[in-house]
Amino acid sequence: MKSRFVAALAATLLMAAPQLAHAQNMDIVQIISGIGGTEFLHDAGRADSAAGLRVVRLSSLAGAEMNADLLARSLEIKQRDVGYLQGNLVINPLAMSAIRNSGVSLGQIVSIDLAGDGGGVLYADDL
Repeated sequence: MKSRFVAALAATLLMAAPQLAHAQNMDIVQIISGIGGTEFLHDAGRADSAAGLRVVRLSSLAGAEMNADLLARSLEIKQRDVGYLQGNLVINPLAMSAIRNSGVSLGQIVSIDLAGDGGGVLYADDL
């Protein structure tokens, strides 16, 4: 019984691997294109009270290196919006703790994705 479960799990993971890699590549582009957008600004406005945050380094996502120039251009254009996010994070002790514990600085945080319960993901530019 146990071996059937393990075999089924292994088969599922092997079949899902290409889709996961593709999804990660889509994520980096979506993250970059979302900087300064409506959802970004909404989440950035709630960042001061967010809890349960984790930090994801952009370099850990598939396609990060090939989209580094796109990220740099976006950050140059949307500098004020990223500053707004960082300004709200600095007053949130839980967010600052998550940032420090992840080994990145506040200045590296370039995006946020919050869930309805206030938890979510901070994205750090380490490219």
